[in-house]
Amino acid sequence: MKRILLFLVAGIMSATIARGAGINYNGTNLQENAEFTRTQCGTQLKSVMKEISGLACSRTTPGYLWAHGDENTGSNRKIIAIQPDGTLAMTVNLTTPNTTRDDWEDIATGVYGNKNYVFVGAIGDNDLQFNDNYYIYYFEEPAISSGTQTVTVNTIRYGYPDNQPHNTETLMYDNVEQMFYIADKVSGVCHLYKLPFRTDYGTGIQRLTEVCALGNGSKFKEANGGDISPDGQWMAIKNEKYILLWERQGSESLSATALRDPVQVMAYQTEEQGESLAWLDASTFYTTSDSKKDTPIYKYVRAVDPSVAALTGITINGQSLSGFSADQTTYSVELPYGTTSMPSIAATAANEGTVQVNLPLSIPGVATIVCTSKNGQNSVTYTINLTISATPSSDATLKSLSVNGSAIAGFSADDFAYEIVIAYAAELPVVTAVTNDAFATAVVSNVTEVTKAGNDATVVVTAQDGTTQLTYTVTFKRADAIKKLNEVIMSNHYSAFIPEKDSSRIQAYYLAGEAEPTVMSHSEGAGTTWSQNGNVVTLTGADGESISYNLVIEAVTPVAFTANEIVFDGTETWVKSAYGWASDKKWKFSKTDTDYTREMNGKTHVELFLPACDTLYLTPFSGTERDVRFYINGVEFGSKTKFVKAGLTLNVLQSAPFMLTIASAQSSGDGGVAAIRMARKAATGIETTKSEVRCVKMLRDGQLLIKQGDAIYTIQGQRIL
Repeated sequence: MKRILLFLVAGIMSATIARGAGINYNGTNLQENAEFTRTQCGTQLKSVMKEISGLACSRTTPGYLWAHGDENTGSNRKIIAIQPDGTLAMTVNLTTPNTTRDDWEDIATGVYGNKNYVFVGAIGDNDLQFNDNYYIYYFEEPAISSGTQTVTVNTIRYGYPDNQPHNTETLMYDNVEQMFYIADKVSGVCHLYKLPFRTDYGTGIQRLTEVCALGNGSKFKEANGGDISPDGQWMAIKNEKYILLWERQGSESLSATALRDPVQVMAYQTEEQGESLAWLDASTFYTTSDSKKDTPIYKYVRAVDPSVAALTGITINGQSLSGFSADQTTYSVELPYGTTSMPSIAATAANEGTVQVNLPLSIPGVATIVCTSKNGQNSVTYTINLTISATPSSDATLKSLSVNGSAIAGFSADDFAYEIVIAYAAELPVVTAVTNDAFATAVVSNVTEVTKAGNDATVVVTAQDGTTQLTYTVTFKRADAIKKLNEVIMSNHYSAFIPEKDSSRIQAYYLAGEAEPTVMSHSEGAGTTWSQNGNVVTLTGADGESISYNLVIEAVTPVAFTANEIVFDGTETWVKSAYGWASDKKWKFSKTDTDYTREMNGKTHVELFLPACDTLYLTPFSGTERDVRFYINGVEFGSKTKFVKAGLTLNVLQSAPFMLTIASAQSSGDGGVAAIRMARKAATGIETTKSEVRCVKMLRDGQLLIKQGDAIYTIQGQRIL
């Protein structure tokens, strides 16, 4: 087994960039970093772009910033290039495959294959509805000039290792590992995840790997922005109140960096809705806020102490020296049995110092690393005593196990069996492995087919000593083919739905007295075929397996006309809402989505079956105003409008009973209707022949009525007595 033995000899120097006690992060108070200064460098103007929720520094045209807004549908699917003072330079319209998936929350830039890329994250999910429908759009970064360009993006679709939805506002890219790092936003303990960047993922869902928790949620929670410096040395993650800073040690993975406690940037001041952070270089970053008004852009600059001589990390053969500390200057390292060549030793210096590595002529021997401060006035020497193990290693464990280049979630060297379900149409997976001991050998036997029952790929690891052998097994199972309904429209234009509490039926309604409607159109997921026999609908997947639904079509009797306001209490049989009734939101309708899930569950609309009338007065629930569309018997009535808190009036002019649909026209937040009042023209319900009986006005229970002889009418003409 490869062993690295560490012995602390003496601590002769100290170089810290943080001092003081900051917030409680993980049971202890963080150190405070006071090296940054904060100045306002510009203003993001609402006339240029309001509600900026993502910021990244250009790598193709240094000195510019890329930004995107919080609204990302239609003509708003764009990013802009601005100068740090907020001046607009260029607009780039993005052509994306899913044109209604909004909630873009962050943007990053990075290098891959000697090309500069821009990454835009459609990663937000306030209502936790987009499970496995999170997207990273990427494209080669254009040179920034002026005017407008249009770019067609490439897409990476991903999901989380727990197969649950997560709300996220932080997308970062590490140039060193060519890895995305993503922090979720929760009111509690946030977590960090990672995903390798590749340009050949295809259309399948990639699973993130969880890295670690970000503190204990006591102070730092609801992470809403972050970035990694272009040299990979610094990772910053922020919320409205704090910016936390992690420094990479040597060539360690950023996953290892994130396991250490960060430091707190003291120059930061609370930015309400402060969602954006972008590194320019290793000593400068910018922040701004998601605001509907003109908002400051801030620049943070880290002061460098030219007199500091200290290392930030040491690597041996590319691996971080375990137990490294800046103020520990002597180490002993035992190299594996059989080592015949001199190891590669590298180091990085703090505060722009310089490093000189001196290797011994042979092993055993002593390597030294001389670190000199930027101003040349101070230096410190680190000593590494190198020896070679006298016995072969018996380590037959794996360091990592990956499928198609992505690490298996939850991998542990001590766990030897894993199970992974792949999509029905997915290609054969490829397993790769890395041994903990460089002298161990790993033989991978990949699967030649994947069935529903499962097939095993194996990795047999033989230790350097030849006597120790371990086998890791990955069982792959193929998921069922997609059998999914996107939409079913009846001949009366009713959008039928599958109730969440009874997924065996497709539910539809129509006006009592009319002919029972039939299916007018339907839409299915890719690879799914539809067949109908009477009221039985069958969906068949590409694998030949089927699921069936009962098509249930029910007549609804409209409510009787009344001029009185009807305040809903949830007992209305003439109101149909798959989303249901609630005391706070009344008859509810939910936001629209991009994958038809809510539409097929019937949640995006509510139907009212009403009598003939001329005018409707609708009152929403007392929450936030919502954009809606109205349909009469399935035909759009008017155009998109705002359902304001004061309510609105519809001049429907319907001479027969009808179906009114209220449908969500926005992609976030729920809506609801709380009350309705109907009105007819005064002539309706009153004899039109001339009468000699005098009419008088009267007030009863606060309602103005008209009395004609023994008859009493509403002012709309409806006889009530």
